[in-house]
Amino acid sequence: MEKQDSIGFVEICLRILNNDLKHFKFVAAFVLIPTIIVFIMVMWVVKPKYAASAIVTPPASTQPMSGALGGLIGSSGMSSLLGISMDNEDVNAVWTIFNSWELHNQVIEKFDLAKHYEFKGKFHADLLKDFRKNFGLEQNKEDMLSIYYKDTDAKLAVEVVNYMLEKADSSFNAFKTKQARQSRVYFQERLDSCEHVLDSLMAEFVDFQVKNNVYEPTVQLEATIKYLSELQAMREEVGIEMNFEKLDRGENSKRYQELLKRSKGVNSALGGALKGRHSDIGLLELKKSPELYAEYLRREAEIRIQEAMYKVLRQQSEQMRLEEAKMLTNLHVLESPWVNNKKISPKRGLILVFTVFFTFFLASLLCNLIEYMKSESRTNDRTAAEWDFFVKKVCFWHK
Repeated sequence: MEKQDSIGFVEICLRILNNDLKHFKFVAAFVLIPTIIVFIMVMWVVKPKYAASAIVTPPASTQPMSGALGGLIGSSGMSSLLGISMDNEDVNAVWTIFNSWELHNQVIEKFDLAKHYEFKGKFHADLLKDFRKNFGLEQNKEDMLSIYYKDTDAKLAVEVVNYMLEKADSSFNAFKTKQARQSRVYFQERLDSCEHVLDSLMAEFVDFQVKNNVYEPTVQLEATIKYLSELQAMREEVGIEMNFEKLDRGENSKRYQELLKRSKGVNSALGGALKGRHSDIGLLELKKSPELYAEYLRREAEIRIQEAMYKVLRQQSEQMRLEEAKMLTNLHVLESPWVNNKKISPKRGLILVFTVFFTFFLASLLCNLIEYMKSESRTNDRTAAEWDFFVKKVCFWHK
């Protein structure tokens, strides 16, 4: 069974080759004429194209600055409103600039590409489309930006790439300057507001300290407790002496009267300290000390928060001022474009090989179709009659 299949396949191949040989002149003409035409086109008519490319580093990430702002503005929505990049969006901005209509139109006008392309269309959009067919921007495996431009003039391709790099960097600087200016204005407004609030809190805090004689509650409370402890100890000591004197000499003795006066003085001092009568010397009233201490800590915490916010806002405001003032190169070229005289198109060898094989396939198909219809014409059916008529009118080489 395998032998019969092999013989059948060989027989078919030989029959195809024999049919091609029967019409050798037609096959040769059908292959040679298009091949010669294509050869002339790719060699002398179609202008070869050359490519110029450059690799640049993307802008540095803005995440370190945005990290300090995250705790202040709280949400990415607010950061987007301010124009602050919470992620590394500068690469996207550069990508947009390189693919923008404005930059492409500047290149077209600068190098008069309408004349260079011999553009005959009526719409500028078609001219932009022709330019974008030759321009490309991509991100390579190393996350670098690769820019290339193809043209029939290798030197012009290099000039176009250099011009686009210069303009893109200038546009990105203008974008960052405007962004920094907008952010600086916001930070300055917040800084002024924070400074006003801080001054108000400080003034209220001073009034609270003066009114309540609270300056350092921890130290004052410790001193108050120590003072009360000493008075209590003195009160107990005087009480013991009075009891001893009463038992020994009675209440009418001179020593007892002195101890009584001393006891009254100690009790008066103790009562005054408990009621806060000595607040002018820094002692606190124990009954009110928890409330005063809590209020003191709350006010002090508010001031510290405002001070921390003021420092961060001041720092960011200064950073925005520097960002607004600087005009440095953001796109650093790692691989500059150079005049590469090795053409990238057309692929002459590939085009010629494809032309030969494709035309030979069509010629072989037509030859075998002719032989098949000749064999069918012997049946004298309607299809054969139509084929004979077609051959007489069109296939003039057929005998």
